[in-house]
Amino acid sequence: MPNCLSNKMLISNLSSRHSCIDRTMLAEPQLQSARSVSVIPDSSVDSGVESGSNFSSGSVLQDCSTQVHCTSCTERYNQLGKLPKLLPCFHTVCEGCIQIQGSCPICNEKLEPGNGALSNLKVNYYVAKMVEIFNLLESEQTERLKCMGCNRAAHYRCMKCSENYCQSHSEFHQKSRATHDHTVIAVKDVAKNIQSLSAVRDQEYCAVHTTRSLELYCLECDKALCSLCCITQHRAHNTCGLASAAHRAKRELDELGPKAGEKMSAEKQKVILLKKMANGVEKDHEQAKRNLREFCGRMIQNLRGRESELLSQLSSRRLTLIKAINNRIQQTEDKLKMVQQSKDFAEKIQKNWSEVEILSVRKQIVDRLREFSDATTESVDNIYVTPIRFAPSGEDALMQGIWTFKNRYLLKS
Repeated sequence: MPNCLSNKMLISNLSSRHSCIDRTMLAEPQLQSARSVSVIPDSSVDSGVESGSNFSSGSVLQDCSTQVHCTSCTERYNQLGKLPKLLPCFHTVCEGCIQIQGSCPICNEKLEPGNGALSNLKVNYYVAKMVEIFNLLESEQTERLKCMGCNRAAHYRCMKCSENYCQSHSEFHQKSRATHDHTVIAVKDVAKNIQSLSAVRDQEYCAVHTTRSLELYCLECDKALCSLCCITQHRAHNTCGLASAAHRAKRELDELGPKAGEKMSAEKQKVILLKKMANGVEKDHEQAKRNLREFCGRMIQNLRGRESELLSQLSSRRLTLIKAINNRIQQTEDKLKMVQQSKDFAEKIQKNWSEVEILSVRKQIVDRLREFSDATTESVDNIYVTPIRFAPSGEDALMQGIWTFKNRYLLKS
């Protein structure tokens, strides 16, 4: 497989590479425990800042403020039953609301047992990172963010170490021989632009082996891995570099986007035809109604008893047709809306999400777009086959025509 590394090569290269890292980890247990704020804080710690607070840190923090709270329950995402879960419709709500409602609270799409089960839903890592940014800035402004060197208020962050410092220790960190090449930024600068969402730290770390960065991708499990996970749990699987997998995922999305766009054009044309068909039903209905009333007017005494019944049958036929057409229009527009959401979401993550975040939802987006693109466009020709008409052959056959009219013209479907 192109760009893929054999497991033997991975084991030989990565084992030697991480042997020195393991020794470093053993030598600095206190350093590992002093890492900065977690991705999603415990909700039991009251921040003291409302979700609508007006921060001076910039537009990113204000944007985070609207996205770090669940759309359904309005509570902030956290690790205690409030993880931000990405639904098949690409809306994000907390796992607690999903368990209660069983459907998307935004668009009401039902969660199928296969792809909507809570255990199968992916965490929206982009929103999780926004929560991390939000809490980092919030803690810094309320001086709850502590320097790992002296426990004073921290206002600086090392992107390499993911640690927070006061000004004195940040200067020491930059002058130290071991860390002089590390990038130290002011915490307030994190909120200056959207790129800061991926600049809080240089690397993404494994959820199992929290001190090891994600460097590989298992093609069989569709999962980002650290080197240790690759060696211990995915030894017999096909793996490749994280950047290579992300590049392939972006290319796949780029290829599916235009194809889905072409299919959307065809579906939009179907909606136009259905709407024209609905107008034709209305015009034919009106014409048939006029013909019927003219016919009944000439023979009012004989037809009055039947007029209401025939009009009712015409209206029933019209309603049946309009309902069928409107249902098809609604189904098609819902499908278009779903695909547009998928395309918009795919474009958004390619611009703003990290490689790990893109890969975490790649299969979900690709499956949705491919399912739509490969589906056959349904024909609408069978909906309105027999037009609504009222055209008696002659007044001399009035009595026979009026009694047989409903069977010949109105009850056909």
